[in-house]
Formats: sequence, C-alpha cells, structure tokens
Amino acid sequence: MYTPATSAFARLLRQAALGLLLPAAALAQAPSIVSFSPATAAPGATVTVTGTALTGFTSVILNGQLVRATAGAVPASTLSFIVPAGAGTGRIRLTTAGGTAISSYKLGVVRASSNKNYAQLSTSTTSVPAVGNYSTPTAADLNNNGLIEMIVGQGNGTLLYFEQATANTSFPTTGTVLTLNAGGNIDVGLYAKPTVSDLDGDGLQEIIVGEETGKVMIYEQVARTGANAFKFNAGTVLFANPYGVTPSGTANFGSYARPAVADINGNGLIDILVGGNDGVIHRYEQATATATTTAGFNVLGNVKLANGTTDLDAGDVSKPLVTDYDGDGKLDMLVGNVAGNVQLYTQTTINSATFTFVQNLSTAGTAATIINMSNTGTNPSNSGGYAAPAVTDIDGNGLLDLFIGNGSGTLFRYEQSASAVAPTISAPLPVVLSAFGGQATSAGNRLSWTTAQELKSASFVVEASADGTTFAAVAELAAAGNSTTARSYEYLDASAAAQTASRRYYRLRQVDLDGTLNYSPVVTLTRTAAPAAATAPATAEAYPNPFTSQLLVALPGTFEPQAATATLFTLAGRPVFATKLVISATPQALAGLPELPAGVYVLRLTTAGGSITRKVTRQ
Repeated sequence: MYTPATSAFARLLRQAALGLLLPAAALAQAPSIVSFSPATAAPGATVTVTGTALTGFTSVILNGQLVRATAGAVPASTLSFIVPAGAGTGRIRLTTAGGTAISSYKLGVVRASSNKNYAQLSTSTTSVPAVGNYSTPTAADLNNNGLIEMIVGQGNGTLLYFEQATANTSFPTTGTVLTLNAGGNIDVGLYAKPTVSDLDGDGLQEIIVGEETGKVMIYEQVARTGANAFKFNAGTVLFANPYGVTPSGTANFGSYARPAVADINGNGLIDILVGGNDGVIHRYEQATATATTTAGFNVLGNVKLANGTTDLDAGDVSKPLVTDYDGDGKLDMLVGNVAGNVQLYTQTTINSATFTFVQNLSTAGTAATIINMSNTGTNPSNSGGYAAPAVTDIDGNGLLDLFIGNGSGTLFRYEQSASAVAPTISAPLPVVLSAFGGQATSAGNRLSWTTAQELKSASFVVEASADGTTFAAVAELAAAGNSTTARSYEYLDASAAAQTASRRYYRLRQVDLDGTLNYSPVVTLTRTAAPAAATAPATAEAYPNPFTSQLLVALPGTFEPQAATATLFTLAGRPVFATKLVISATPQALAGLPELPAGVYVLRLTTAGGSITRKVTRQ
C-alpha cells in the first residue's frame, strides 16, 4: 500500500543506492517561528520560541544582537533565549542548517525607566580604565558566558576588551588586546571604531570596525566559546566608500567611519549605519539574512529626519548607536559628535527609516547639564571631544548605563535616572504569520502564505519592488478577521510572467482593523529565462485565494488557448457554478460568478486533454 512515508523512505533508499544522497545541510528542513512568549520582556528575562525544525540552530538574533539561546525540552519545536542588556525591540531571527526564520511580529523590550536624563556615576578610574586616545566603546558577550565585555577601539587602530569577573560588577582595570588567529593584533591602521553582530547567522560574531580613511572592516571570531572567542580571522573590507573630506579636500582622509548595527525597518535584515566626518548617517541593509560582503548589502542612502528629505546630521564625526532606550517600541538613536555631545533621536513611527530629534542627553534635563566631552557642560576637563556612546546594563538594575568614549581616551559612565512610570509597549499584532514564500511560474510569480492565528485582522497587501528598497502595492486580499486555525492565502502576480531574466522582491503589509500595520520578511523571486513550453497542462492557477467577488483562472505553461469548462463544487460534490471559456496562460476572471456562501470549494477545469482540480476558498 502506498503512503507518503513509505514513498519517502523508498526514495532515500534509491538515492543511497545511486550515491545521490545530499549533504545533511541540503536535506535539512527550513525552520519556522510560529510564536514566542512572553510578547514583551525586560533585559535578562527568558523568552521561549515555538516553531518547527528548530533543531541545531546556530544563531538567534534580536535587532542585530546575537543572544544566548538554548534548546528546549523538545529541541525540534522550542528554544529559549535571554534578552541581552541594551537590547532593542525587534523581530527574532533564527538560523539553522536548513535556512533562516524571522518572527512575524516583534518582541517588545521593556525597561524599568523611560527617563531621558543620565546621572554621571564615574570616570574611567572606577568603571573602565583609560585607554589610548580616541576611545570608542561597544558592549557585547563574545564568549557566550553571560558576562559583558566592553570592547574599546583606540586611536592607534587596535582593540581592547574588558570582561566582567562576575555578573553585575564593574570591569577590570586592565584590558586585553584582541588578536588574529594567525598571529598579531587586529589593527585597522588608525582610529578603530567597533560594533558587533552575527551577520551570517553562523553563531560566530563579527567585529565590524570603521577606521580613519572611511573603510569598514569585518573580522569574524574563531569560536563561540572559550579562549578562541577572543581570536579573529583576517579582516576583509565591507564598505570602502568616502564619507567626507578634510578641509584640505583630500578624498577619504579623515573620514572616520563609525558603524552601528540595527534592524531599522523591522524586516529581520541587519542594517549597518555608518557615521563619519560629514556628520550624516549612511545606511546599508543586507539583501539576504546571511550577507557578509559588499555585494550582499543594498545602499539605502542617508538616514533622514521626519520630513523624509533632510539628512539627519548630528554634527561632524557622528557616531550612531541604536537601541530602544525607553521601551516604547520605537527605536532610538544616540549620536555622538566631535563637539562632545550625545544627541537623542527617535523613530518617527515604528519601522520608520526617519527619525525625530528629541534632545541632547543631559544629567538633569537642562541646558546647563548637557553631557559634553569637550570643555563645556558637565565635564569641563576637556576630554578632547569626539563623543562615542555605548549602552548596556552593567549592574543589572534595569537602568541603562551609558559609556562615552572621547578624544582623551577616558570612558565616562552615566546611568539612566529612575522614572516613576515605566514605559509599556503595545501588544504585538495578533496575526501569527507561520510561512511566506513564492515561486516563479510561467503564469507569473505565485506567492503563498499561511497564518497560525488571526485576531481582528483586516487585510493583506502584497507589495512588490524591483530593487528591494522601494515597494508598491500590487494587490490586497481580505484577511480572516478572527481565526484560531491555520489559514492559507495565495496571490499570482501575472505581470511578472513577461519579465524574464529579472528579479522581484515581495513583502506583505498586514493591516489590522484599527489601521495598525506590520510587515513580513522580504521574499525574492528570480526569473532566469522564459519557461519552457509544456505539452499538456499539469496544474491550474486560481487567484486570489481566498477570493471574494472575483476568481481568476489560468493554465501555467505556454499553452495555446483552448476551450475549457470551469465548474465549482462544494466539498460534498454539489456543483454550484459552471461556465465555458477559452483558457490560456493569461489569467482571466470567471464571468457570471454568483455570490457564493463563504467556505471551501473545488474548482475543476476540463479541457480536451483532461481535468485539473484545485481547492479555493470563498471569503
């Protein structure tokens, strides 16, 4: 007796006999994230992720940060991770040998305070010792042991790290130079400006370092744990664009590239934001979830202010940092500059690529108490300007610690003031998107997605793009409204059928009944050549699915137009509609379709070559 299981087993036996078994990575099932709990969490809290094919994950990332994750009691379907200090609200991105999964909504990171004031606690003598001039700090957990390392770039081009001896304690007084696995130190020349992420999802972190002439380099660690977590492979150039010129006009010289990582638009792809001598923030975004090369990033231009046209310019030699300092769901950008100030900007709206200026950070919220690394404000000792901010929670009290490097090499520590009212994040959109994918067919690009649950969902808007940056709506499908069972949707972009040797990008805009929006990860479909002609129809296209008042049908392949009969049946086999038409690869609407009750139907298309059936849903 034939069963899918025995058929699959027999196929594997045949492949083994022929020597055709694929490598384990090729056979691995693609993972999916179905849900996570809780929906909002504070740094240090544990979040449990439920999905499919989660076994053997290599990387779990939250808004650009690699997190400490462990497999659950049922490794194939659950895992848990700890929200890192300094984390910002964002989607969860998980990578296994089978691929990458991105949660359909964001984990909200909440904090004990939303206060914008930061009281000064210490200089480097009691938090992080003085290092070489032009110190630029960033916080990370390189060796996955739960202790924070402060990694500090120096003016001489090298990097030091300081690791907590135990959790919630200050850093040691002596740092260690980060080295290359082949010998020698990481050395970018002059003015090392680091940040840390796991760009390719392999579990090994990359230190992303800017330097004097405007280059951004990446160095990947040798191991995730142990001593080799502090050793790195040889560096490669990620970006080498000019970020400005000196007053003398010498190209690139003195550009001082200063990178930061985040997921600005909430699509699960990492953005690298690069500040520099010209004061503006240049934005690059991964084209895929594993990109680590120049070609793997899209150039998205400069970060803008709320009007969408004016560049965000925080002053010369800008150093950005992105987190969600107040836990309101909108990402916040701290930007240091050569004058020694740290400016605070916040997203205009959630997932927006534009920001609004809030204020200069200060100790008490007044102009006289503005934090300054130069010779004015709260630090009149003239630390040389060039403010370089980093945030973490060194003592685990729920308040953000702000560390600021500067021209003199000292690091100053400030801590967020307590707030009487803790911020809250609105509940995530109640649509759990369990899958979204597509296929290039002869009739066009067919997109399909499934939801695990829906609550007060209004519609799905399909958006398409030719460059992966600018999207436009091409269709809108009604959503279920409320559903606690899995539901499937399809849309055929017939306009893509004529676009051979082309690439199109798609995403879903999910619209809630109250107008709230959320976006899916981006799906890329490539058409390499015109589909070959088929000798006989093998399947039928019917869309949109679910449909409301109109249902379009087509036969994929370059068939000659042929007479056909289209019949709709209930699942009990009762015909409810029939019509004759001439069908081809070009989609056409079924004329005279009545107002059918909501439910599932079977569409049968009958031609001289036989019949094809397909299930469709009337919304």
